[in-house]
Amino acid sequence: MGCPGTRASHASFRYVGCRRRIVDTILSIDVGTTGIKVGLVDTSGTVIASAGCEYQIVASQPGFAEQDPAVWWQGFLDCCGKLRQSHRREFEQIAGVGICGQMHTQVYLDQHNQIVRPAITWMDQRSIDVVNEINRDPEKKQLVFRETQNVATTTYTAPQLQWVRENQPEIWPRVSHVLIAKDFMKYRLTNIMVTDYSDASGTLLFNSIEKKWSETMFELFEIPHHLFPEVMHSDEIIGTVSREASRLTGIKAGTPVANGSADCSTAALGAGMIDSGQVTLIIGTAGVVAVCSDQPLPDSRDRTLCWHYCLRDKWVILGITQTAGESLNWFKNAFDQTADSGQGSDDIFEQYNTAIQEVPDGADGLIFLPYLNGERTPYWDPAARGVYFGINLGTSKAHLIKAIMEGVSFALRHCVETVESLGIGIDQIMAVGGGLKSSNWLNTLGRIMRKPIRTVSLPDTGLVGNMLICAQALGLIGSIPEAVGRIVNYNQEIHYPEGDAVYEKQYSQFLALYDDLKERFQIASR
Repeated sequence: MGCPGTRASHASFRYVGCRRRIVDTILSIDVGTTGIKVGLVDTSGTVIASAGCEYQIVASQPGFAEQDPAVWWQGFLDCCGKLRQSHRREFEQIAGVGICGQMHTQVYLDQHNQIVRPAITWMDQRSIDVVNEINRDPEKKQLVFRETQNVATTTYTAPQLQWVRENQPEIWPRVSHVLIAKDFMKYRLTNIMVTDYSDASGTLLFNSIEKKWSETMFELFEIPHHLFPEVMHSDEIIGTVSREASRLTGIKAGTPVANGSADCSTAALGAGMIDSGQVTLIIGTAGVVAVCSDQPLPDSRDRTLCWHYCLRDKWVILGITQTAGESLNWFKNAFDQTADSGQGSDDIFEQYNTAIQEVPDGADGLIFLPYLNGERTPYWDPAARGVYFGINLGTSKAHLIKAIMEGVSFALRHCVETVESLGIGIDQIMAVGGGLKSSNWLNTLGRIMRKPIRTVSLPDTGLVGNMLICAQALGLIGSIPEAVGRIVNYNQEIHYPEGDAVYEKQYSQFLALYDDLKERFQIASR
């Protein structure tokens, strides 16, 4: 006999808790750009245990950035195996599954739901010609802005789909479904295809005001509507773990799975961003400055983003620098490849933190432009590239590392100032992300930002944000604001209101360097 509180609707489920259990542990999944992390998180906000698996971004041509979705899934299976082995009791008592993932990154499936090509990630720049054709036509550009509250860029899903349609005729006729990264993982868990408002916003095919897929955008990009799934709120249960997924993962069949959200939203939620005007800075693969809003605040100057947040009837305004933590990861991969054999990434990054302690602020005049694969806010320039400016005979490896941290911090300050230009006052920043594990980087960021920065004490706000959304869907918490007030704390605050004279001078240089090189970037990309 079925649970009377669980019903199917358009191939999805609305879970109202008829099987409410005392157990309050959520399996939390974060499908990141450079790796997947899976955690056991209880409703007190405690990350009981977590496991991770790294994977690569494949650049078969300059500007390309692809991944194999099967690698995400295998990484997930490996993480489940580790957690099942180390925390069997908690793993067997999972009450639900929460999930977030990298935005925009799209998986192409055929009529048999098999992967037909590598996923094109949000970092990929191949669709620049598609984007330029739209943005050079005032009517098309205004149409996109009116429908989506945003401007077309290479980051979004729709231009990449058009590129595949136009350039891969052997692939496109086989495509029957398109799923964003986390939604592909949910499909593998539940056999159900569905997305949420935040990830739908990131496709450039969604009408954010009317909260529905935009037929106008599907027509503009010549993409069939049927390729995309139903859109539901983040805090809804979309289905349950299938028998096959249970056999592979060890998660009990029938375990509810929440719809989830984009990773930047859940990381901000786990940091406590629930009210309009609150600000979160996230240093992950990308650097994200996110501001919560009760209403959409589109940028008519095409610099920031305006998307649905993971909370109902909330929006998030974002300034994003393309390669923040990824800049340091690039340095590791380029110059410290041995770190991946016998030495973990955390170890090498701790070495970097120690190495820069003797390097003066400003890295003796060395400036780094962190545009390793184009840049987003405020330039939206896919041709931009990374630059070290000011290398001399005294430049050491430590100088190169510190210049990366400073360059990323300059780019984030530029994001903050761009968001503020919309009329949003930013008086305090809640900061999260792997980059801030470095105390030296945090203090550098503080001196460059010149605003109060509070670091969140929770070890992984993305995993906690997933828990909050799933627990809300299952009725395991009173409300998300109540739970946030109970579990989110801050472990330190830094504020350097006077800033640093060296950094003020270099920040001006940093901005001027892009202006000086912009045309050169364009010429080099042709």
